[in-house]
Amino acid sequence: MKRFGKNTTAEQVSQGIDLAGKHALVTGGNTGLGKETVRVLALRGAQVTMACRDQQKAEHARQDILRSLDGRVEDKQLTHLELDLNSLAAVRESADVFNSRQQPLHLLINNAGIMIPMERRTEDGFEAHFGINHLAHFLFTNLIIDSLITAREARVVMVSSSAMGMATLTSELEDLNWEGRRFSGFRSYGDSKLMNLMFARELNRRFKGSGVVSSALHPGVIATELARDQSLPFMLLGVFMMPFMKTVDQGAATTLFVATSPDYAKRGGLYFSHCKEKRPDHKLALDDVACHALWQRSCKLTGLEVNSNH
Repeated sequence: MKRFGKNTTAEQVSQGIDLAGKHALVTGGNTGLGKETVRVLALRGAQVTMACRDQQKAEHARQDILRSLDGRVEDKQLTHLELDLNSLAAVRESADVFNSRQQPLHLLINNAGIMIPMERRTEDGFEAHFGINHLAHFLFTNLIIDSLITAREARVVMVSSSAMGMATLTSELEDLNWEGRRFSGFRSYGDSKLMNLMFARELNRRFKGSGVVSSALHPGVIATELARDQSLPFMLLGVFMMPFMKTVDQGAATTLFVATSPDYAKRGGLYFSHCKEKRPDHKLALDDVACHALWQRSCKLTGLEVNSNH
């Protein structure tokens, strides 16, 4: 196994990987880590769907990627799909559109997410971190699961975060929607990132017999648009931290590693940081009963049929 680390880039970890004939979908693929993930997947030969809320921004990013690769990628390799994670009805519509294309899906990169200090609600009334970072991705993944199964050997990659260490989620899954607790942006974000890993582990348990494996990762601390809604003191702290942050191409490396390394084609339910397996930053992620319970609760909240196995 090749040795990679904190300063490795997405191109370096995927060097020599041939994704020709493979189809990938990246949520939030028009900016930051998502855009770099799309670029490198396409560079390695994959057909990539950029699933984004704003189609104008998605097309602008698509053209920018094509220009940056200077003919090394064909125009037809990059397409986009409208996906508004703020609305479960919109998520269902997007899944219907994608399913109508009847394409096997080899890589699903659930990359999109928000990190905000203020309390905000989705169109469905869910706390925004919970609704967008977890529930919308949970629903979308389940609705397109047949495309992953059809691929025979597929991977689902959840971009989580070590911020799960700030989570206040309990094994009883109390007050998931922050209706009783005093709201904290950092803690609700941490909860959602913990749920990303719990979802990945339970998804892996349920579907690995179908050829689908799933894992999650911490990309590192990176200067991206994720922090655009933060307070002034937080942003000033970010300026101070800039010399210690990863670049975007380094930040996308662990995503590419988990998505393309031959060592993880059939091994899932894992957590990664700096392109290495890592023990989760919160003990609840290893609680199989809690992971199962979160899945069941998420099914009910998103309107999916609850099934004990799939």
